[in-house]
Amino acid sequence: MAEEVVAEPERRKGKLPAWMVSKGGLAAIAGGTLLLACCGAYAALRSDGGDTPAVAEEKAEIRVPMPVASKPQALKADAYSIVSVFDGEAFLATPNDLVRVVVGAVVPGLGTITSVEAFPNGGGTVAGTEAVLRTR
Repeated sequence: MAEEVVAEPERRKGKLPAWMVSKGGLAAIAGGTLLLACCGAYAALRSDGGDTPAVAEEKAEIRVPMPVASKPQALKADAYSIVSVFDGEAFLATPNDLVRVVVGAVVPGLGTITSVEAFPNGGGTVAGTEAVLRTR
């Protein structure tokens, strides 16, 4: 009868198998050890020996500034000033905005724009159904 020959793994350094002393093997051992240590620490933090888990951290309150929306104020005709008038359109300034208007546009405080006229000297007139704006 033939004897069974069992090949022994290659051994290095103190009779340890080659996979345990190679770079990859050491990384695997170190990773496994680290994983076990982390899991053990996590399990220790999460339970106090009873059935209910203990909370190891407190919730910190973080204050976040939030913008507050205000109600838009209804604009009146005297809130507008003419910035420029040219080719049937005008730019009007309000305290918070710059508005481009053309004939047919609906503008709060002025109504529907009926005409936009430029003066030869550089001013102009913007006429609406509720008010008329004119440069001096």
